[in-house]
Amino acid sequence: MDTEKTIKTPPCRTCKQNFEITDRDIAFYKKIEAPEPKDCYHCRQRRRQSYRNERHLYKDTCDLCKKSIISIYSEDKTFPVYCSDCWFGDGWDRMDYGQDYDPSRSFFDQWNDLWKKVPKLGLLTLGQMENSDYTHDAIRLTNCYLIFDGEQAKDCMYGETFYLTKDCADFLFLMKSELCYECTNCNDCYNLNYSQFCNNCNESAFLQDCTGCQNCLGCVNRHRAKFEIFNKQYSEEEYNEKIKQYGLHDYNNIQKFKQEFKKFVQSQPKKSTRGLQNENITGDNIHNSKDTFYSFDCADLRDCKYMTNCVMKSNDCMDVDIWGGMDRCYNCECVGEGAQNIIACYYVAFNVRDCYHSAFCMKSNHDLLGCVALIHKHHCILNKQYSEEEYTKLFAQIKAQMQKSGEWMEFFPIQTSAFKYNETVAQEYFPITKEQAAKWKIPWQEKDPAKYKPVDFTPPDTIAETDDSILKQILGCETCGKNYRLVSQELDLYRKKNIPVPHQCSDCRHTARMQLRNPRFLYKRKCSKSGEDLETTISPKRPEAILSPEEFVKEFF
Repeated sequence: MDTEKTIKTPPCRTCKQNFEITDRDIAFYKKIEAPEPKDCYHCRQRRRQSYRNERHLYKDTCDLCKKSIISIYSEDKTFPVYCSDCWFGDGWDRMDYGQDYDPSRSFFDQWNDLWKKVPKLGLLTLGQMENSDYTHDAIRLTNCYLIFDGEQAKDCMYGETFYLTKDCADFLFLMKSELCYECTNCNDCYNLNYSQFCNNCNESAFLQDCTGCQNCLGCVNRHRAKFEIFNKQYSEEEYNEKIKQYGLHDYNNIQKFKQEFKKFVQSQPKKSTRGLQNENITGDNIHNSKDTFYSFDCADLRDCKYMTNCVMKSNDCMDVDIWGGMDRCYNCECVGEGAQNIIACYYVAFNVRDCYHSAFCMKSNHDLLGCVALIHKHHCILNKQYSEEEYTKLFAQIKAQMQKSGEWMEFFPIQTSAFKYNETVAQEYFPITKEQAAKWKIPWQEKDPAKYKPVDFTPPDTIAETDDSILKQILGCETCGKNYRLVSQELDLYRKKNIPVPHQCSDCRHTARMQLRNPRFLYKRKCSKSGEDLETTISPKRPEAILSPEEFVKEFF
């Protein structure tokens, strides 16, 4: 492997921990004329993620057409929010909010003035959406409910990050799959339940790191297996009899089996890095990538570093979360689809180039600085139009002042996010307490007591005991106490799959799925077979043996 060489280890401005700056980092910073970062990778990512509310929805009213809408912005917001039709429509002029640059003030303060005035997009949904009002950050959905960050799904509920899914519920990173329940990082699967990191598996449950398996239960690291339980081979008749004995149609039996499966998983070796068709990479869940480092849940990357959830072909990028299909982008949240030279931006996409410190600027923009919500514009600063000559001159002036103040190529401050910290993805990956939020002057959302009324009703342990009256019943989450209800669509799915209704709210179920995944942090470990030095997301405190990709193939394929 072509390794990086550490050049500096400065202390992080935010968390005070030392972090590495390598020769590759410095070469990239020089290429885009960026200053070396003052924060470590994790603090930089937390700052970006604090701008993204992925899952929290609210009832609202469009401030332009006045119709009732669902929005990602809470009721106490002070800025206008538009429905998708109005926001993308011609009923308002984005340039009306333009403002002159004031060299006596901080650039981020001026950008925040603009940010607070320009109407926000209530939900980001694109393409034909049918009966899928309670979704966000999605494209082309039919009969979907509370699913986020994905494309092309039908009859799906309670999931995040998906592509081409049908009749699935309670999932995370699910691609090209059907009739799957409680699955995480699974691809091309059918009728798979309670499984993680599986490919092309069907008619199975409680699998981890399996490929091409059919009619299996509680298996780990298996390849093209049939009729196996806990990696032990059975005849078809024996397998079916054992399945009946486990009684996995019953809620209590499922909870018991989860603990048994967890112990078995810990007894099995782990591959140091999950991924296929890679060359010279570090990170986890990376596919078809080359010369890419410290990246997670990505595909088709070349010469990239510190990337997460970027699954379309991207080149020469660093510090980008979500999306892909971009070149030379840096320190951004949610960018892609033809994005080129996008720096410190939030939701900038669809053939946009040379855009700096801007948000929600889409569709063929170029040469923007500090703009919000522009479409098909060029040579604008703070939503004000300039000639190319005027833009070039003022851009150079602002850049010099921002370099002096330390703002140049930094992401927007956490304090100016439109969301409370615990509404955002940042709380999932970098959780803090209410007390810490107060100390750091970060906005925090209080829990609504009205959503936590105690209830006496406990859902039945089997779906056979559950009738339609449960749809009118208010349920209480057995983990957090939050009230929740079932919708008829999910009850139909539970009946189709013969699984009990959940005893937790959708948020706690999502949190449980997140906890099944390794942290986005690399540890130094050695291969248990060869002694080779490895970088892995599996902590040395965990009991599993770790194998290099080469040794893993020898052992299991």
